[in-house]
Amino acid sequence: MVSVKEKLILKCYRGHIRNHAELCKILDVDPSLPREQKEREIIIGAFKKWGYEFPNHIYGMFSLALYNEETGETICVRDQFGTKPFYYYLTDDNNLLYGTTIKEIMAQKGFKKELNDKLLQIYLTMTYTTGEDTFFKGVKKLLPGRYLIFKNGKISISRYWKPEFKPDNSKTLENWADEIHSTLLEILPQVKEEEEYAESFLSGGVDSSYVLAASDIKVSASCGYDDKRLDESGLAKETADILKRENRRLLVTPEDYFAAVPFVMYNMEQPLGDASAVVFALGCKAAAEHTSICYSGEGADEFFGGYNMYRNAERYGDNLKTFYVGNTNIMKEDEKKKILKNYYEDFLPIDLVKNIYEENEGLDPLSKMCDVDIKVWLEGDIYLNVDKMG
Repeated sequence: MVSVKEKLILKCYRGHIRNHAELCKILDVDPSLPREQKEREIIIGAFKKWGYEFPNHIYGMFSLALYNEETGETICVRDQFGTKPFYYYLTDDNNLLYGTTIKEIMAQKGFKKELNDKLLQIYLTMTYTTGEDTFFKGVKKLLPGRYLIFKNGKISISRYWKPEFKPDNSKTLENWADEIHSTLLEILPQVKEEEEYAESFLSGGVDSSYVLAASDIKVSASCGYDDKRLDESGLAKETADILKRENRRLLVTPEDYFAAVPFVMYNMEQPLGDASAVVFALGCKAAAEHTSICYSGEGADEFFGGYNMYRNAERYGDNLKTFYVGNTNIMKEDEKKKILKNYYEDFLPIDLVKNIYEENEGLDPLSKMCDVDIKVWLEGDIYLNVDKMG
């Protein structure tokens, strides 16, 4: 517990606290305050009450920096799933720069804009940046479920939460299906306030269709193309009709797509080798004209073994941890050595997941693959700056 005498200043905050009503009662915060002011008081009150453990009491999405005037500590925190980004940078004269975007850090005194060319070795394999490093030398991500303390020029990072696989073989497939369904029904009302309006992205696939069907959402949003080989919006419309929900279709032309690339890449701040990210951003911009909340089925493949490569799990067996770094294992080391001007033998993609394999020792190969993909995906900040694009 932190002394009430200590003066805390919330220097930086981005997010939304979902259990604010409960926390207002516990922390004696006026629930009638405007949302942003209310959440700021909740954060300060929560730190005073629970100290560094306060993020475990907050349900929602958040990244923030608190300054404790009495101790001289800067405390930076990122939510459990890394829904909101947070970056930091130590200057040559040992000052800590931080922000929820890299652009915020670049605008601060003491920042030097330099390319971190080592990250190319990660990017060419993963097609995105994962782990704590970024393409900007010295700029690091605060990874999900961590808090950072900066004092007297020194940084320490602790982990307050991590996802864990806990196999339970006592249940049948039908039992698990029922539990997934009941869990989703329990969670969905917590995602938004009763008076808030939300829509749902819909591709017509299992994940987004299930989320829409289980929710009370009345309007779905889909992206489509003139090229019938790529267009899934017809299936999405059929699904929406079966579920008796309205469906809005955004037609994405080649001109729309390529015109949006500079805007999307600028706001994502780091490269992403996934062409669908541009369409996703266009879909977000279109949905943002009607709502600030939109459900989706993102991430279900990692949770439920949805990739075809998972079929090889048993064949890989004990050899899995010598080569498997994630679903998008595109370019191998011998290929990268041929094209990179600078190749670093001590900076390999497999090193990013060694700690994950240590955590999941004893699990079956399929669970290990899913565990690696979930944790690498969480640390990749994929799509996490979309809310800055709307």
